[in-house]
Amino acid sequence: MTYEELREEVRSANLVLAGLGEELADVRPAFYAELAELLEKKDYFIVSLSENRARLEAAGLLPEQITAPLAEGEAQESWERYLHWLSYTLNQKLCILELGVGFTHPEIIRFPFEKTCYFNQKSRYIRIHEKFPQLSAEIAERGVSIQEDPAVFLTGTE
Repeated sequence: MTYEELREEVRSANLVLAGLGEELADVRPAFYAELAELLEKKDYFIVSLSENRARLEAAGLLPEQITAPLAEGEAQESWERYLHWLSYTLNQKLCILELGVGFTHPEIIRFPFEKTCYFNQKSRYIRIHEKFPQLSAEIAERGVSIQEDPAVFLTGTE
């Protein structure tokens, strides 16, 4: 899959669920700007494993559409907003974009996102990870795995 194909997947979806993993803790601001542009004019929600809320918001992403459950001081209400948003994704054309999520906390993004894809037959799963891009057999036919650094894939620079 190319970056342009990824953009088309996001464009054609009604909703976008993005998971940002621990691999993205120290990426450059250009990554956040590119993510914001990719999600522009979309109904999205971002779940992040790193404390990058300030960078996401600085790029123009809406604070009420971001949750970072492991971040110190993160309010429970942001997780509840996410769960509420997620409840409306069933039977919708959903693009699940998982970027840099490994196995440090798979119970927060990796496994629940796969489960969401499994139950939503209209969903499309895109996993970008340098070491662990594999998809489970249950969702492989509706998914794409890209073995690359997600920041490099989105921005085209190292």
